[in-house]
Parts: sequence; C-alpha cells; structure tokens
Amino acid sequence: MPESPSIRPPTPVAATAGAARIAGWYAVISGLWILLSDRLVEVVAPSVAWMTRLSILKGWLFVGVTAAMLFVMVKRLVAGLATREAQLDTLVHAIPDLVWLKNPEGVYLACNHAFERFFGAKEAAILGKTDYDFVAKDLADFFRQKDREAMEAGAPRVNEEWVTLADTGERVLLETLKTPMRDASGAMVGVLGIGRDITAQDSHSRERARLEAQLHQAQKMETMGRFAGGVAHDYNNMLSVILANADLALYQMAEDRPERKYLADIVKAARHSAELTEQMLAFARRQPVHPEAVDLNETVASMLGVLGGLVGDRIKLDWRPGPELWPAKVDPTQLRQVVTNLVINARDAIREQGRIELETRNAVLAAGDGAAWDGAEPGEYVAIQVRDTGCGMAPELVDHIFEPFFTTKGKGKGTGLGLALVHGIVKQHRGALQVESTPDQGSTFRILLPRV
Repeated sequence: MPESPSIRPPTPVAATAGAARIAGWYAVISGLWILLSDRLVEVVAPSVAWMTRLSILKGWLFVGVTAAMLFVMVKRLVAGLATREAQLDTLVHAIPDLVWLKNPEGVYLACNHAFERFFGAKEAAILGKTDYDFVAKDLADFFRQKDREAMEAGAPRVNEEWVTLADTGERVLLETLKTPMRDASGAMVGVLGIGRDITAQDSHSRERARLEAQLHQAQKMETMGRFAGGVAHDYNNMLSVILANADLALYQMAEDRPERKYLADIVKAARHSAELTEQMLAFARRQPVHPEAVDLNETVASMLGVLGGLVGDRIKLDWRPGPELWPAKVDPTQLRQVVTNLVINARDAIREQGRIELETRNAVLAAGDGAAWDGAEPGEYVAIQVRDTGCGMAPELVDHIFEPFFTTKGKGKGTGLGLALVHGIVKQHRGALQVESTPDQGSTFRILLPRV
C-alpha cells in the first residue's frame, strides 16, 4: 500500500548544522575584527581620550555592519519564501481540476479557482468553513465519509460523484482523488482533494458502448439473415416438390375418394410453410424494394377493415392519423407487412380485453437524437406508432425481440419471424425503430421512415 505524502520541512539536524555554520563564520569574523581593530586603535590613538573615541566609533561601526548583514540575510530569506509561496499558489490556481485542502475535522484550509466554481464563493469565504456550510447535508455527509475513508486507509482513495456547480448550475461527473496528508512526525494534518471533470469521458464511454452493441447486433442479424436465407431457399425447393406432387395426386384422384382429405391437408400445410419461407427470405433482405412516395394515413386507413378482423371484437382498434402528414419514401407492400405484423404482435400481447392505438405524425431528428433511435441519421421522417395495453415485456426480453425465431408466445403460436421481418424492412428503407415496454403496462413500437 502506498504511503500518504507528508509535509516535510527541513529536518532539525540540517537546520541546526546550517545555523551553526553561519554562527561559526560570524564568530570568527567578529573575533578577528575585535582583535585587529583594537591593535589598530592602540597604534593610531595619540592619547587615552582618542583611544576611547576610536573604540566607541569602532563599536558603532561593528553594530552597523552586523545590522546590515542581518537585514540582507533576512530579506533574502523572506523573499525566497514569498517567491516559493507565490509560485506554489500560481501553480495550484492554474490547475483546471478542482483542488482543495481540509484539516482532519473537515475545515477548508486552501482551494483553487476551479473549486470556487463548485461552491460559488471566493477562497476567502470558503476557508475556515466546512461542506455543511455550502451543500445539502446528505451530500456533505458523503464528502465527509470519503474523507474519513482516505484518512483511515492512510492512502489515496478514488471515487466518482455527480455534483452541481453553483456558479453555472451545470451538473458534472467528478473523478475525485483524496489523499491524506501527514507532517514530518507522521501526524495527520489534513486531506488533499483533486476533482477532475470526466463528464465528457463518461459520455464518450457510453456512446462507444452503444456503438459496439449496435455493431454486434448488426453482425448477429446479418449472420442470422444469411442463415435464414439459405435455409429458406433450400426449404422452398423441397416445398415445391411436395406441392407439385400433392397437387398432381389430388388432380388425378377421383372426387369420391376419402384420401383426398389427407392430400388437401398436405397442400394446406405446404402452402402455409411456403408463407413462412417468404417471411424468412424477407428477413434475409432478399425481397426487392420499390420505394415510392406513400401517404401513411391513406395506407393505414385502407387497412383498417383487415386489421379490425385480425384483432377481433375483444380489442378496440384506435386510429389517430397525424395532420398534414409528409409523404414517406417506402415500398407500399412492405409497409403493409410492417403494420400488419405490429398489430398482430400487439393483439397477441393482450390477454383479455384491451386497446391498440395506431398513430402517425411528422418527426424531425436533431443531431443528438440518434442515440435514442438506434443510430438514425438526423433529418425529417414520418413516424408510425403502435401502442397496446397488453402484458408488456421485461428489459432483458426487449433486447432480443428482433432476433429471428425468438418469440415470447406459447408453443405453436408464433414463428419468431414477425418482428425480425419488421426490423429488416425498416432498416432496408434506412429507417429507425424504438421500443418501450413495461411488464403489465403494455408496449409501444415507434418506426421512422424517411420523408420524400
């Protein structure tokens, strides 16, 4: 464990040796002065009266020289200390990080200009006071606890803390290093604190993690898409053989044969399987896209009859068309697939009676909105929203709902390709998706499609 730094003035031995050298030189020079000056007075003075006068003059000269020497020495010492203190003060105040020093009781002994922003007060108003004079009690308790941890450990301690700067009201994340300070005897004299603003670094870290997650998801979906496309292609070839032979056998069989029922079931199952392969191929993005200017209000309104039949009587379908809606650049057929799959998904999430809301509106994404929309580019979009009052989903399920073959429905009630198809179509049109879901409170799917 690293030792805490201490305030180390010159040791007593070194200070005594230095003072002894100065005193020794002073004694030698003084002795030589007295001895030589007395002999000189004896030689020069013509009488006892002159000797007395010269001795007095010699004494005052000695006092003057000694006073001048002391003045020069003290002045140099004080100037050196003042210069060193000024340099240290300039250095501390030039540091962009928050720097402060407290005594063991938490009373402020020093701080720099950057720290003044935190309390919104000058250093003179901060010194001699504690955290409790400037911040709320719970935050002051937190600061004191971290001070005690550093002093008890006898080593530096690092923690992160969100604080609000009093001068601007800005909320920043500080990485705080607190180091216990000791004097030469080892006694604790205070805690030195240094707080660095890492708000931007934290934001960059979160943005990087989000981008890495998006890249991982895109790679996973691309791999699954290729797999699904390959399986669907081979499966479709086998279904073609089954359907062709079943249709041929059914065509050649007499109307009164009881076996016709079994052949009809084979044809029905094969055609249903063919629809499944179409969804798999759509997820693999192998369907051609023919985008055009589409009025989402007209398209959805034309589907209300079919959608009402899909949801049934127990669920109310609430249609809320947006006013003055921009035209969207989308393939009409695939748009219908998206709306149908979202409504079916919402229907299956409602156990008893409930409501499904269909809503459209214009949307504009600013430069900083992409993070909430799966990395969508800034620009103008047309939004369609499907909200249900169903069972909702836990956060860990929401992360997987667009994966192929993933489903929360019971066995035999879902293929797990509906939302994967939605995801593939939206991404193919350079759109964006957003999902909000809370257990027992329903789900909301929002889709953005580029404006023409």
